[in-house]
Amino acid sequence: MIDQVKNKLQFLDPISLDELSECRLLNRIDTKYICNIKYLPQIIEQAAKDFKAQTSRSERIFGYESLYFDTPEMKTYFDHHQGKRIRYKVRFRKYLDSGDAFLEVKKKKNYIRTDKRRNQFELSSLLDNQHKKFLSDHICVPDSGFNPTIWTLFNRITLAGRNHLERITIDTNIRFKNETKEICLPDLSIIEVKRDKAGGISPFTQILRDLHIRPYGFSKYIMGNILLTPNLKHNRFLRKVVTVNKICYGT
Repeated sequence: MIDQVKNKLQFLDPISLDELSECRLLNRIDTKYICNIKYLPQIIEQAAKDFKAQTSRSERIFGYESLYFDTPEMKTYFDHHQGKRIRYKVRFRKYLDSGDAFLEVKKKKNYIRTDKRRNQFELSSLLDNQHKKFLSDHICVPDSGFNPTIWTLFNRITLAGRNHLERITIDTNIRFKNETKEICLPDLSIIEVKRDKAGGISPFTQILRDLHIRPYGFSKYIMGNILLTPNLKHNRFLRKVVTVNKICYGT
């Protein structure tokens, strides 16, 4: 299936990372969707007239690694589990094609607004004083500190609107791992539509709607923790686990 996806991507005009960086969404809304990878060739084919694909050295699919951190009491996980509107996640993200790595703080301001701050560092599983200084500029760092929890690994396609402010990310080959276990989610695709609040009707959202793919909140960090540590409390996310299993395994 991924070969079909690559083939369809070739029909989209290219856009470089520098050009993509110029397409700033200052007042944006982020909406996530999940679906089986079998839908991607059709989705990408229909997107070709309205979107360009991020391209570097002829490549259009790029590898990512993220190392997440949490407190010993799993504060960021349980803040999400409890449905807190204001919460954050801390992670290192590495771009495998360039080798660049960033320490990032993702702050959820309400149910639809997310603010991300980051600074470039060498990827590390230990947070030193420089890392902590960066974090303290953006969040109240707990006294208990942060420990590495899980890795997420995936491949990403990024699309940008030709004539409108909209950016799409499509993640596939999603894997989670910790010190003792690694899990792959075959056939799962995570799509995120990032668009200007005042942008009108989204062409990409319409494509998904026509395929009966509906908005669906999803966190790689949350799902990875649940799958790697099944005895971790996850009552709030039981339905999401069932949905993911149905997409990946038909059960």
